[in-house]
Amino acid sequence: MKRIVAVMFFNVLVIALAAGPARCAEKKNEDAGEVLFAAKRLACAFTHGVVAGFTPQGSVSIKPPLDPNAPGLSINIVDRKAKRVVLEEDALETPGVYMTSPAGLTAMARYPDGGLTVVTVYPLYSGASDNFLMVASHHGAATMPQMTQRYGLCRVASDAPSPAPTPPPAAKGHGAHK
Repeated sequence: MKRIVAVMFFNVLVIALAAGPARCAEKKNEDAGEVLFAAKRLACAFTHGVVAGFTPQGSVSIKPPLDPNAPGLSINIVDRKAKRVVLEEDALETPGVYMTSPAGLTAMARYPDGGLTVVTVYPLYSGASDNFLMVASHHGAATMPQMTQRYGLCRVASDAPSPAPTPPPAAKGHGAHK
């Protein structure tokens, strides 16, 4: 009887210890969601991607993966109440909208040429880092439609720096040479 109790205790202990890491991962992802949804700004970098485009004959050509040096993007939450966002890519700032769900934060922006970008940042950390998993898709509306899908990581970034204050005007009579 003691042996059966000892074996049962051992089995319960093994199950409890095995569930521990799963609970930690679950807790870590819950924390990730809280951090992601509270962020005001996310800085994202791309690690992989693919470009596909239609040909004039109607087929699709898959181009080599994106240049690994392709600049990333930033997602700035500008109005939580109205769900407004600004996507920054290179020197281009495009206003858009966003929504949140248990699946993550998704931002969408339409460009003047009719193109559309959708970025989803998942409330999942990449390994032991504090980087969130991300996918960005762009549907171009140029002469021949082109689609880009890029994968990468986002991290919570500090707020955008404030513009430098304007220096006060020089006092009269100072600095003038006679």
